[in-house]
Amino acid sequence: MSEYPEGIEKVRARFEDQSFQDRMKGFSRTIQFKFSDTGENYLLTIKEGKLVSTEKKVSPEANILIASTSELFTGIMNRTSDPMSAYFAGTLRVEGDMNDLMSLQPLLM
Repeated sequence: MSEYPEGIEKVRARFEDQSFQDRMKGFSRTIQFKFSDTGENYLLTIKEGKLVSTEKKVSPEANILIASTSELFTGIMNRTSDPMSAYFAGTLRVEGDMNDLMSLQPLLM
């Protein structure tokens, strides 16, 4: 069993894919995930399109915040939940610079 929830594992797996890394080349940011149902927080650090660390912690300096339930986020990563519908319904919150958020579309969609 993994030390990370399924949704975070899916993110990690996407960043292991070379074609995904190529699409994210030049992207260097920290992404904070907050799961309201479990109270867990994860900080992922990406440098030049590669995931360099995953930590179970909160960082107020994170470039991007993604907040939802762990179940909804897993559904988004499994492509069984629509991130746009969740965003407009208020069940998915995403904060950060608009250019950074646009760069994340391949990850969530």
